[in-house]
Amino acid sequence: MVPERLVVSVKKIQDTILICAPVISQYAAVGALQAGRAYCQSQLASILEVRKIFLQELEAIKPFCVIPTAAGAFYFLLRLNTRWKPMDLVESLVRDYRVAVIPGTTFGLETGCYLRVAYGALQKDTAAEGIGRLVRGLKALVPLKRS
Repeated sequence: MVPERLVVSVKKIQDTILICAPVISQYAAVGALQAGRAYCQSQLASILEVRKIFLQELEAIKPFCVIPTAAGAFYFLLRLNTRWKPMDLVESLVRDYRVAVIPGTTFGLETGCYLRVAYGALQKDTAAEGIGRLVRGLKALVPLKRS
């Protein structure tokens, strides 16, 4: 049997962990506040350039993919017209095309085949290579299991 004071101590530790940001995160927040809006503004041009590359490449899969507008986001949530299970498709893309995306099931999308494709942290060359692999993979795999 666990002593009552130990249970109380553990609950107190848990309470602190849940409501306090880790020290490293607190320092990161201070750094962000000190850098100010100028830092974010300086990054926007490259993010918009990468977004444009993604949108151009994604045009090729529109016949079997819905690409919702993602105003303000740094990712696309693609809805594919396919019978693939999202995780099976992700595994095949990683294994055969060396590109990683996140299945929509991670975000609670249990019906249909959704993929989250993030681009916010990518450099232009890396983004072009990655989206090219993704589009090639989807063009090869999805028509095999169209509904």
